[in-house]
Amino acid sequence: MSNISNLLLISLLCLLFTDANGQYLTLQKLSAGINTAGYDEISPVVGEFGNTLFFTRVGYPDFDKTLIENGQDLNSLLEYGNYSVKLAGIYNKIGGKSAYPPYRSHFNQDIWIASSHVNEFDRIEHPGYPLNNALPNSVSEIAPDGQGIILINQFPKEGGMKKGFSTSHLVDNKYWSYPEPLEIENYYNTGADVNLTMSRDQMVIIISTQRDDSYGGNDLYVCFKTGHNKYSSPVNMGPQINSAYKESTPHLSEDGNVIFFASNRPGSMGKNDIYLSRKLDDSYQNWSVLERFITPINSTADDIQPFFNTATGYLYFASTREGSSDIYRVKIAEPKKETVVVKGKLTDFKTEDKLEEVTVYAGVDFPGMKVPITKDGEFALQVPKGVNYKIKAQKPGYYDYEESLYYKTNFVYVKDRKINLEMKPMSKGDKIKIKPIYFVKSKPTMLETSYTALDELATFLKTNRLLNIEIQGHTDNQGDEVLLQQLSEDRAEAIKNYLVYEKHIHPLRIEAKGYGSKYPTNKNRTEVERKKNRRVEIVISKVKKQTHNMAKKF
Repeated sequence: MSNISNLLLISLLCLLFTDANGQYLTLQKLSAGINTAGYDEISPVVGEFGNTLFFTRVGYPDFDKTLIENGQDLNSLLEYGNYSVKLAGIYNKIGGKSAYPPYRSHFNQDIWIASSHVNEFDRIEHPGYPLNNALPNSVSEIAPDGQGIILINQFPKEGGMKKGFSTSHLVDNKYWSYPEPLEIENYYNTGADVNLTMSRDQMVIIISTQRDDSYGGNDLYVCFKTGHNKYSSPVNMGPQINSAYKESTPHLSEDGNVIFFASNRPGSMGKNDIYLSRKLDDSYQNWSVLERFITPINSTADDIQPFFNTATGYLYFASTREGSSDIYRVKIAEPKKETVVVKGKLTDFKTEDKLEEVTVYAGVDFPGMKVPITKDGEFALQVPKGVNYKIKAQKPGYYDYEESLYYKTNFVYVKDRKINLEMKPMSKGDKIKIKPIYFVKSKPTMLETSYTALDELATFLKTNRLLNIEIQGHTDNQGDEVLLQQLSEDRAEAIKNYLVYEKHIHPLRIEAKGYGSKYPTNKNRTEVERKKNRRVEIVISKVKKQTHNMAKKF
């Protein structure tokens, strides 16, 4: 059993929560910068290190008024009165009841972000479009790299809103990308409310939704990853978790072994109470007996949307115990470091000199997040334990450097991990590895299957504009040597023409040469050997020095 599970279950055996010193745990209502008087704050989602909080503010006058219809923003086109009538009509269509004035509607939901270095969340940000718009916006989960979030609903660029979920990523630590649909096979929801949580490795999502096989209201369902932003059809998690009542707002602990959620089932102190259960196997059908949190977490009001942050030991949740919904937290476990600090430097493989102007990405899936690099070519990042993390460095004139980082969850790393990314410079005479290029037999006509390799080569040349290449055509020794020589030249020239005329690579960067059967890789004794000799090789013929105008010129 994980340390998280132990701490939580031991705490639940007590009549009241106490900390390590035997003191009663204190319920803390977050600051007035987050909780406003008379308005609802809901859906707390906390970043991995505990210093970033996403939350949703409901029915608040200061909301993003962007309203896209047929590719146009009605907020810019309509007068305020007409805009309000239009928006109220949309809310009425969503909820089936009058929604005027629209800003007071429950469907007026905007995402807010609070941050600080000391977990007090003293810096409040209200992001604009496309993360927010005039429709319901809310963060359901945060990606392990801290640069991505999962949003409730989907928002086509031409306008409107669809049921489901979408993802957005922070680009260059400056702005949020346009939400991309998260695809769930056979997804539908017959109720009004949905929510989602994702495992740390992004292989599993658990959804609260109402479907044809639900026991009553919303049930919890599990889906498994099938591709990028794609998940399998929801499977009901069974009667050990679900009831004839409503199970909502699930949250998986960082180790994936504990699930928190809210339910209004019999035995609750009030309307909705917060529960937890431990996963017994990887089927997501077998769970331990439910444990209900007691005072000071649950109350006679609605207590929902639990989110446990391992780094700080705080459980965050929303509650209506003081009238409107506010966000609270209480420390239920000792802080646990779930990440490893990795510090590194970027050097030239041959000279061991430090490199500047290198772009480094890190994350579970590429492109991941962009890692800040100092002027001395050094960097530092937090790598989650128990996750296959990848790091990739790119610099013109150098081969990409890729490395996988993995640190065990059950090991305490006292010191920072040190790595050195030794980037190999591209040199004259190096062969560029590409996928095979195929031709019609005895002809210089390329087969359709070859264009993928050529497109990748074109991308490589556009990225590395300081390189010139030589395309070398080779044949086996079967036939007239003059014809073989001509065939090898024609095939090399065909590749050059494609790169120049179709992919717009400057012709002075490419030289096409044919070598016939002069340079075999073997003795041409069998058809298998001869097939290997019928090849095209791409060789670096020149590496130019960087100048200010070089990239633009070529």
